[in-house]
Amino acid sequence: MKKRLGVLFLGFVLFFVPLGQIARAGQAKTAEQKLTEQIAKIKAEISNRVARNKVRVKLKLRSGAEMKGRLHQAGNDDFTFTDEKTGNLTLAYADIERVKGRGLSTGAKIGIIVGVAAVVVVVIGVVSFKHFDPFENGIVLR
Repeated sequence: MKKRLGVLFLGFVLFFVPLGQIARAGQAKTAEQKLTEQIAKIKAEISNRVARNKVRVKLKLRSGAEMKGRLHQAGNDDFTFTDEKTGNLTLAYADIERVKGRGLSTGAKIGIIVGVAAVVVVVIGVVSFKHFDPFENGIVLR
């Protein structure tokens, strides 16, 4: 019985190991394809921010530097950016590694509101419990 299980296990291994290598080979992307996809995402993000008038951003450049400022105009290959320190710049999408909005995210704002509401409910509960006296008028027996 053990011999049959061993043969069956070996058969499965011999069958499935090559399939895993074939699947990984089909998913492999070159560095150039990854860079092209990342540039397309950055371009779409900047275009959407300009269209929605959410122009205050923090950019991380591929050189490692970070810049804070405002987006003004998005073109096909580059965009106009006003840095808080240096002024107007025209930057290429390929020079940008990451685009991040400034300010609190929606999740952070919701978390703050929920936290404040929870504190208010706890304070109201404590004050109500402190002033609650079920025997205020004495014990009434009927």
